[in-house]
Amino acid sequence: MPTRHYLPRLLLALNWSALLAAFAWTCKTQGNLLWWLRLDWAGWLREFAALAELGAIPAGSVWLMWLALSLLWPAAASLSRTAAAPAAPATPAEPSADKARRQLAPASTLIDARPELKDKLLKLHQSLDRL
Repeated sequence: MPTRHYLPRLLLALNWSALLAAFAWTCKTQGNLLWWLRLDWAGWLREFAALAELGAIPAGSVWLMWLALSLLWPAAASLSRTAAAPAAPATPAEPSADKARRQLAPASTLIDARPELKDKLLKLHQSLDRL
């Protein structure tokens, strides 16, 4: 598998490892495992407006932004992967097209033998051209 497939997974694993390590370190420093319950879960995004004025941002808001980005990153990566999926190569379609042409050759003799079928096919092609 090429490197381009491993790099996003590696970066995601590094991000989650860093997040868990920082969480454990903060738990040790705070002396409490439930410090994250005291974070401002309702207004954390509003506090990032202080960045425009180079103001201070509370550490809790940075934690919540990091957590939100860590949760949204895999979803965004999977959406971009499906949007940037390469088109199917044309080479596998060529043998089936040749096979269809070979099957069509005997059918053309049947169509020529039945004029009513030929008229119906002509009308079908004309109606498809109008669409």
